[in-house]
Amino acid sequence: MGTTKVFIYRNPQLSRCPNCSSLATLHRSRARNMWEQIVRKITFLKTYRCKECGWRGFRSTITFTKKSLKAVIIYVSLILLTAWFARYFILNYALN
Repeated sequence: MGTTKVFIYRNPQLSRCPNCSSLATLHRSRARNMWEQIVRKITFLKTYRCKECGWRGFRSTITFTKKSLKAVIIYVSLILLTAWFARYFILNYALN
């Protein structure tokens, strides 16, 4: 069985502008305020600007495919199932 990449990097600079639909006109923009800095630090969103129309906003640098989303769901369910079993055994056998 082959490996499935969970996170796939996507370069937003090569995608279309959401406002004017021109191709490959986006470039990185500096964060202007504290809110944009916080969003940039804790998410996969980065600030971009369009060279053609001047649109400015957030674009994601990470994309999910159907296979990667399925892998994330499987990993999260395994973590939750393992945590539930660990809690069950600790409460019923270790504390007696």
